This record gives sequence, structure tokens and C-alpha cells, in this order.
Amino acid sequence: MKPTRKMILAQNLFFNCPFVLVMVAVTNVINSQSFGPETIGMIIIGFVVMELLGLVIPVKKISGFLGEKLFHGKNPMAFPQLFLMAVVMTIIFTSLMTLIMTFIGMKLDGAPMTQFWVGVTRSFPWLCLASYCSVLVFLPLSMKLSGMDKLAGGNLQK
Repeated sequence: MKPTRKMILAQNLFFNCPFVLVMVAVTNVINSQSFGPETIGMIIIGFVVMELLGLVIPVKKISGFLGEKLFHGKNPMAFPQLFLMAVVMTIIFTSLMTLIMTFIGMKLDGAPMTQFWVGVTRSFPWLCLASYCSVLVFLPLSMKLSGMDKLAGGNLQK
């Protein structure tokens, strides 16, 4: 059985909202910024970017392929494959989100773009750690809340 559109939408909302909140919060802490109206703007932009990346990048296919090769016949939401999916999602989404959101943040703040790579390299390790922990917490939770955990033994491809 394939997931319904309602399940996919619910899973995306239940995963992407807290994920983006964590990423923006960690970025604000790293940069010693206060939480204000610009933070809400970055959360909205981050959510839109996350949704667009989710539409373009077939993370579930990539991690499912790797999981099937490494853990043949296992439940995709079981721990060995969940950790693998978390690593794949962290590498893909954190890399792209860090690049995109650093660029947008610097443009909005009027910071010199010569500092772009400094900002990326300073925040990337912390965002990877926060992202990995977020995926481990929010992915199973979003799967359960959306009802997709019942499909975990089947095909979770979009």
C-alpha cells in the first residue's frame, strides 16, 4: 500500500516544522542573535526551502536503496535503517540548507558576501549535529503522527 497524499502532507508538516525551528534556533545561538521578527521570517523561508528541497530530492529513495542493500529484508523504520536514513537526510538537507539559508541570511542582514564561507564553515558542524538529532527524533514521530509508520514495512516511496 502506498501512502496517501494526506499522509505525505501530514508527515512533511510534522517533520519539516520542528526541523526548521531547530535549525533556525541553532543558527541564532551560533551567531549570538536574538529571537525577533527576522527569526520568524527565517523560519518561514526555511520551511519553504525545506519543502522545495523535499520535492526535488528523493531522500527516501536514496536511503531506502542504501538500506535495502545494507539491511536486506529489514523494516525501514527499524534502528539500523533509521540511523542510515538520518545520516543521509542530515548530509543532504543540512548541506543544502546551510548554503541556502546562510546566503539568504547574509543578504537580509546586509553582511558582506566575502564572509559567506566563514559563516557556512562556522555553522555547519553544529547544524549537522542538531540536524542528525532532529531527524532521529522527528522522523519517527512524524511517521507515527501521519500514520505512515503502519506502511513502514511496505513501499514508502512518493
